[in-house]
Amino acid sequence: MSQYKYKHGLTIMRAQPFHIGHQKLVDQMLKECERVTIALGSIQEQGTSRNPFNYTTRKKMIQNVYRETSDYDRLKIIGLFDINNPAEWGTFVMDFIKESFSDIPLPDAYYAGSEYDAHWFKDHIKNICLVNRTDPNFPFVTASMVRDMIKFGDERWKNFVSPRNFHIIEEYFDKKKGII
Repeated sequence: MSQYKYKHGLTIMRAQPFHIGHQKLVDQMLKECERVTIALGSIQEQGTSRNPFNYTTRKKMIQNVYRETSDYDRLKIIGLFDINNPAEWGTFVMDFIKESFSDIPLPDAYYAGSEYDAHWFKDHIKNICLVNRTDPNFPFVTASMVRDMIKFGDERWKNFVSPRNFHIIEEYFDKKKGII
């Protein structure tokens, strides 16, 4: 019998940048799922105020947090293009996973930070797991908030991002001369 509640957990995030709220969600997945897939969305976008980082950089941020953990081998990070068709999003994602990763079982749990983020998958994945974004014992954080702090030179952004990724973010914004 497996020590995990689910065989395969899936989450989709942009991770612009990967912050402690994302990490909280992934940590819960790693506790509950034998396999974990993080799909980074909007991989066709980069260098904009909403999507400053490219797919490779976002993937590296996640790897930096988990690479030295015993859970790293159970973690898969993939990229997804947006299709700009909300009605078909859930089907598109599930077809993509089925066709691209036939070696792993389809997800039996979807993890999200809100009911809205999860609603695309209610007809496709049996278990929907919400990770409370408004937990009074955990700081509220959004990637938009972190990007705004960086934009305005507010060093408190470092309270919301793993120290393992400070250099990536600082290097990116130094190249952009603080414009986000």
